[in-house]
Amino acid sequence: MVSSQKFGQMMKGKTPSSFLFIVLLLSIVVINGDGSLFVNSNPSHDEDDSITFDLIHRESPKWPGNEDQPPKSQREIIKERHLRDIKRQQAKEVTYPLRKDGAGIKLKVESGADIELGGYLAEVYIGTPPRKLTLLLDTASDITWLNCKYDCNDCLHARHRDNFYGKHERYYTGEGKKSVRVFQADRSSTFKPVPCSTIQCRALREMGSVGFCPSPSAHCMYNMSYLGGDIAAGFFGEDIVRAPLTTTGRSLKLKHMVIGCTETVVKLNKVDGILALGFSVSSWADKASRNFGPKFSYCLMDFASHMNVTSHITFGPNNKVASHAPMIHTKFFLPNPGHYGVDVTGISVGGKMLDIPEEIWIYSNVTGGGTIIDLGSSNAWLSEPAYEAVMAEYRKVFSKYQKIITDPADIPFELCFKAPNIDYSSVPKLAYHFLDGAVFEPPVKNFVAETTPGNGETCVAIVKSNTYTGTLIGNVMMQNYLWEFDLEEQTVGFTPSKCA
Repeated sequence: MVSSQKFGQMMKGKTPSSFLFIVLLLSIVVINGDGSLFVNSNPSHDEDDSITFDLIHRESPKWPGNEDQPPKSQREIIKERHLRDIKRQQAKEVTYPLRKDGAGIKLKVESGADIELGGYLAEVYIGTPPRKLTLLLDTASDITWLNCKYDCNDCLHARHRDNFYGKHERYYTGEGKKSVRVFQADRSSTFKPVPCSTIQCRALREMGSVGFCPSPSAHCMYNMSYLGGDIAAGFFGEDIVRAPLTTTGRSLKLKHMVIGCTETVVKLNKVDGILALGFSVSSWADKASRNFGPKFSYCLMDFASHMNVTSHITFGPNNKVASHAPMIHTKFFLPNPGHYGVDVTGISVGGKMLDIPEEIWIYSNVTGGGTIIDLGSSNAWLSEPAYEAVMAEYRKVFSKYQKIITDPADIPFELCFKAPNIDYSSVPKLAYHFLDGAVFEPPVKNFVAETTPGNGETCVAIVKSNTYTGTLIGNVMMQNYLWEFDLEEQTVGFTPSKCA
């Protein structure tokens, strides 16, 4: 997911104050200190094992708050997913001392019944005693934070935070009933706030840290604002993160992890927090890479998969990569901390390159444009010229079907039709073409989807953005592929996979 301010900087050259939270978002998992997690250089874990977190889809009954809720229709799911995406949009060389044992961290991903929502999350245990929380996964954010509460009677933090937070609620309590977990930081014997006078706090400035320092021992505060009016504010601290090992069930302990203790949240969806996978000096991806190697990889199973089907996100070596067909690689660049930009040069439909203005693919901090890979967003977004060119082709392809008039307030897709027995093999494929010759050609079902399973209502699931919003490759488009980010070579690789 892209923060409104960082997204604005990426597209307009404005200085960001924080990272964007998108919606649907989904995704999830662990925490960052500098606005991210610091990984202990010698974590206590079984050298022959990996660690795995269960990843749960946003619509799964296992998602906090969903236990007693009636199942949603496909249309309701798509509508909510798009609204979350809108919020998201409104909104160096490093030496890697690899572990000698070649160990990696593997987080178990669990899908909900309606995986197409695009949200993936993992359960982690924070603090002492450990507190279970579910965090969303996001490649377009570089700060990891938790819904958090810090009680102290007459401490400096209690005296100064009212001035910082204003009249906002002190912690997120959910809509109607308690729907998120809140980390009680002061009850963890291993939690330690980061003072605002430290070098560590100053290093967190690009992550959202602000210059609010009424006294040297006051907490290092941050304030993240999102387009659409969303706000997450709090302070940075360090604590222990525990995660279950894949095979033995034993716990891996990551010490001195820096987390964002978000004490006030306005208008954000019901989640326990965000796990940032964007690459910056304080992100989870960066911290994990310093212990386990400069790579992380994930595979998103088909959205129609049963909730018990699992896949993984792995930090460090991943044997699955070697066992798959050779990956296609393309270079990424970092237009802003926390964003993976890729050089798309064109789009083809059915092998035909479309007539799309070249300038919309070029990133500029003045005029906008460019493309990012965004695990936190669900839908594929295209700038208007690219969108119109793609839709023109698919309007011809699906002209034989009965068109359905949609309400933009109800469903975000323009091209919808009645196709009860659509032959997906006959639908021309869409492909992204990259500057270095790489081509990403997702399965047709990733972007031509039934909105109401069983009645044949089908839509081309691509959303139009403006030039400044640019192009986003969201998680629905990434399904059924294994993705690997190499932070040292600055490449992203992909190959078809069943994600088993």
